[in-house]
Amino acid sequence: MRSLIFAKRNLKEMIRDPFLYIFCIGFPIVMIVLFQIILNYTNGSTNIFEPKNLIPGVMMFSYSFLMLMTSLLISKDKTQSFLKRLYTSPMKAHDYIIGYFIPYFIIGLLQSIVCIIMGYIVSIIRGVEFISFLSAILLFLTMIPIMIINIFIGMSLGILLNDKTAPGVTSVFISLSGIIGGAWMPLDAMGGFEVFSRFFPFHPSVYLGRIVTNSYHSYLDESGNLIPYSFKENGMLFIIIIAIYLIISLLITIILFNRRLKSDN
Repeated sequence: MRSLIFAKRNLKEMIRDPFLYIFCIGFPIVMIVLFQIILNYTNGSTNIFEPKNLIPGVMMFSYSFLMLMTSLLISKDKTQSFLKRLYTSPMKAHDYIIGYFIPYFIIGLLQSIVCIIMGYIVSIIRGVEFISFLSAILLFLTMIPIMIINIFIGMSLGILLNDKTAPGVTSVFISLSGIIGGAWMPLDAMGGFEVFSRFFPFHPSVYLGRIVTNSYHSYLDESGNLIPYSFKENGMLFIIIIAIYLIISLLITIILFNRRLKSDN
C-alpha cells in the first residue's frame, strides 16, 4: 500500500513534467515520420527504415528517455531532501523502488502502444505491409525487458548523481543505445562493430523485435534476396544477454537504495 501511494505521487510529478510529452511520446512519433520521409526520398532503398524494421528500434531508443526522466525525478527528490524526509517513514527500500518503477513502467507501455500504432498508420499511408496483430502483441512483450532495464539504470543514476549531473551522464546512455542499438543503422552489415554491439542489451532487443515482426536484414544472400531475421542465428544468445542485464540492473538498484536508506538514517 505504501509503495502504491508513493507511486501515485510520482505519477503526478511525472505528468506535470513537459519533457514527458516531448521526449517520451512526441519524439518517437517524429522519428517514425522523419525516417519514412527519408525512405521515400531514397526510393525505398533504405531497408532498415521500413516500418517493420524501424518500429522495434524506435521503441528501444524511446525507452532511453524513461531512463532520463527516472534519474531526474529521483535526483531532484534527493537534492531537495524529499527522500531524506521519507526515510523517517516506515517505507522500506522495495517500497521506494516499486513507487518509482510503476509510473515509468506505465509510460513505457504507452510508448510501445504509440510506436506500434504510428507504425501501422504510416504503413497504411505508404501502402506497405505491416505486422499482424499477433506480431504486434509479441513485439510489445519482447520489448518489455529492455524497457525495465532502462528504468532500473535511471533509478540507479538518480541515486548516484544529483539533478545537475544526471542529465549529462544519462545522455551518454541515450547516445549509446542509438549508436550500438542498430535502431537506424545497419549493424548486421558492419562486421566487427555488430559483434561488439551484441554484448550490450540494446542491439539484442532490437534484433529479437525484428524476429517477431518478420523483418529482413540489410544485406542480400547469394541469390540477391533479403535475408529474414531468424531466432536460430543469435536468438538464444540475445535472450541470455538481456536476462543478465535485467538481473544486474535490478540488483544494483536494490543495493543502492538499501545503502542510501542506511546512510541517511
